[in-house]
Amino acid sequence: MLHMLLAGLFTLTQGPTHDRAFWREIAAHDNALPASAQIEPLVHELSSYLASPDPELRDEFGYSILTAWIFEKKLVAPDLLRGLINEWTTNLRKDIGSTDTDAVFHRSFSALMLSVAVARDNAAPYLESPEVHALLTAATTYLHDERDIRGYDPQHGWMHSAAHTADLLKFLARSRFLAVTEQPFVLDAISAKLRDTPDVFTHGEDERFARAILSIVNRQDFDPTAFTTWLTRTTPARPKPALPEPAVLNARQNTINLFAKLEVLLTLQDAPTPAATTARDALRAVLKKSF
Repeated sequence: MLHMLLAGLFTLTQGPTHDRAFWREIAAHDNALPASAQIEPLVHELSSYLASPDPELRDEFGYSILTAWIFEKKLVAPDLLRGLINEWTTNLRKDIGSTDTDAVFHRSFSALMLSVAVARDNAAPYLESPEVHALLTAATTYLHDERDIRGYDPQHGWMHSAAHTADLLKFLARSRFLAVTEQPFVLDAISAKLRDTPDVFTHGEDERFARAILSIVNRQDFDPTAFTTWLTRTTPARPKPALPEPAVLNARQNTINLFAKLEVLLTLQDAPTPAATTARDALRAVLKKSF
């Protein structure tokens, strides 16, 4: 009952102009844009749902329909999409540092939508280098500053701020504008999050971060020397005290989980490049010493 009241309050305060039946009809017809509909007010309405604690409004309508219109169908024009990017980037700072509140939905799902916007640019370029680099800065800053790392709630669904930011980094790591010298910057941002997070991630975040790193490894300009150097400085030492602090153990487990998932992903590639094979071998050497 409380969940329904919260969802109703959200609807009233956000002031959407369409009921659930309208959006369900769109979802049931392959997310087709209704005939004679103006897309701009619809995308802004859908964007407002990203903050909702209601999983249908947020996931099934806000995220899913926007993703179809932006990436799959490419119905959202670049100028409109740029406005959304600005909005979602601003959302990353809303109530940043708060934990155990519904504010995380707005931040987390804005990061997820930014990943869709970057994926669109990778497939059909419309952004310029300064815009992509601004997103890279916003993504790594948000990754560092976000303190609400809850994964899944049986009532409200996915929060998943870390995984959604990993998705954003994954597509940024594929950008034509990412310089070779920026590869360690992305790697360090990921390893710092895993090291500094007080808990062990349990909802697939390690795999999502591993896929972001895989995007770097699979680049034509991948720097295996820089990657190996990153592995060396990132590999956690075995705890020496008889009773190590739980945070130390958790940080080590997060990093080892990341390395293990990345090694699996590299091993499963059908035709790895020589550089990717070098990365996999360096990673295996680290894992042999860690287990």
